[in-house]
Amino acid sequence: MTYNLFTTDRLQPLRVSDALASCLCVEPNSVDVADVDADQDIRNWDALALCAYSDVLGDVSLTLDIFVQDAVSQQPPESEFASRFAVAAQTVVLYPAEEHLPSAYWLVTPTGLVTRARLLASDDERPEYSIDAVEAAVPQLPGIRVMQLPEIVREQHVPTPTTSEFVHATELLRKAQEIPANPALADESESHLYHSRAYLAEWERMVRRMESDWHPTGKYPVELYCEALLARDRIEQLPEELSRPVADLLRQSVGQLDEAFKKCTAPDDTRAAEAEVPGSPADLGGRGWWWHRKPLTLPWDKN
Repeated sequence: MTYNLFTTDRLQPLRVSDALASCLCVEPNSVDVADVDADQDIRNWDALALCAYSDVLGDVSLTLDIFVQDAVSQQPPESEFASRFAVAAQTVVLYPAEEHLPSAYWLVTPTGLVTRARLLASDDERPEYSIDAVEAAVPQLPGIRVMQLPEIVREQHVPTPTTSEFVHATELLRKAQEIPANPALADESESHLYHSRAYLAEWERMVRRMESDWHPTGKYPVELYCEALLARDRIEQLPEELSRPVADLLRQSVGQLDEAFKKCTAPDDTRAAEAEVPGSPADLGGRGWWWHRKPLTLPWDKN
C-alpha cells in the first residue's frame, strides 16, 4: 500500500516516524524515514513502513511518499490514513482527490475537519506550492479564501436520462438514414449533432442538480449555473442547423428539461445570476426567458 501526503508543517523525521507507527499500529523501530536526497544505502529496506520525504516551498512544507509492506495488518484507505496522520503528527495534511485534476486535493486537520482544497504548483524548476482555495474555513490557514471549487463540481457524475434518450433516438435515425448519408445526421466531433448532445447534457446536469436541491452539498457555483444558461442559449440556436427529425427530438428533450427548470425556479426581477458574475452585460432584455428566472434558494449564497 502507498500513501502520498503533503503537510503544512516541516516535521522532523522522528515526529514522522512516531506518527506513522501510531497510524499503522507498528513499533517505531519498524518504520524507516529518510530524506529523498540522503544516502539511500543506509536505509532499512526491510522495515514494515518506508517513508521518503522532501522539503517543499510554499503553503505546504513537506511531501511524504509512504510504502507499507503487506505484512502490516492495519492499512486503511488513504482518506482514513491521512486523518490518522493529521491527529498523530498534529499537522494539516493534504492528499490527492479522486478526480483526474492535478490541483484537486482533500485537506484534513488535527481536529477532524475534512474539506476540499485546490493546490497549485508553480512552473519553477523547484515548484512552489500554494493552497489557492478551500471549501471550508481552516483555522490553521486563516488567509486562504473559502469557496466552492467549480472544477470539482464539473467532475462529479450526474445522470442525464433525457440526454441519453435523445442520443438513442438520434442513433436510430442515423441507422435508418438513406444512402447517401444525410450530412445533417453526422455525429462527428464539432458537428451540429455533436453540439446538440453536449449542450443538452450541460443543461440537464444543472437541472438535475437543481431538482435534487443541489445534492450532495446544497451548493452550486454561480459560474456553472450561468454556463448552463449559456448552453440553453445555444440549444435555442441549433434547430435551424439540424435536420427536421433531429430538431424535433431536440425540442422535445429540452422542453422536458425546461418544465423541470420552471418548477424549481421563480421569476427573477433582481437578476441574481447576473449580479454574481463580473463583466456580465447589464441588460438581459434580449436573452431567453431562462435568464429571467432564479432558483428558489440561491445555492451560491450558502456558506
